[in-house]
Amino acid sequence: MTKCGKIVNKELAMYEKFLKIINNNNGVITTKEAEKKGILRVFLKKMTDEGIIKRIAHGIYATDKFMYDDYYIFELKHSNIIFSHNTALYLHNMTERTPNKMDITTKRNKNLSSYKDTINLFRINDNILELGKCKVKTIYGNTVTTYNLERTVCDMIRIKSTTDIELTNKSIRKCIKNKNFDANKMFIYAKKMKIFDKVKNYIEAVI
Repeated sequence: MTKCGKIVNKELAMYEKFLKIINNNNGVITTKEAEKKGILRVFLKKMTDEGIIKRIAHGIYATDKFMYDDYYIFELKHSNIIFSHNTALYLHNMTERTPNKMDITTKRNKNLSSYKDTINLFRINDNILELGKCKVKTIYGNTVTTYNLERTVCDMIRIKSTTDIELTNKSIRKCIKNKNFDANKMFIYAKKMKIFDKVKNYIEAVI
């Protein structure tokens, strides 16, 4: 075998190794994740040029195995965001309506204005940002960050004047009836969010 042939075979073997790594990562990888796993940017570019993988967003690459997931991709692109409100209800299967826009809660200084046509942005203080944060799987099996049911109920009650009241009431009743719902935890959150009376009065009215 010629030296050139050895180089080609070595490169192909490396591509197969990297392809396996990406496929084992749900078929998608960020540049940062790739470098941690020993895949240099130059190889990501070469594999993209060869059509082995594709670049689906800035700094994000995928194989044919990956099924495009808006929620997962958005979280990969943006740190310190949490899916909330109607999107949280959807991710927890507490609503029958697929949100037209993604509801995102983040820090007050986070700038996502370029996404105003696709997201509803809620900015809050850092001290309650992670209150009730949890992980759930999307319908594609990818793990994303959202709020638990108790925090989501508090959020929905806090903004109920700007939502579809009938749909909100129905979703909140469904949350409360869920076997894993913890009313005490909800009221603890409500106190920290300074909406205890509002939550208490609402719950008494809908039950």
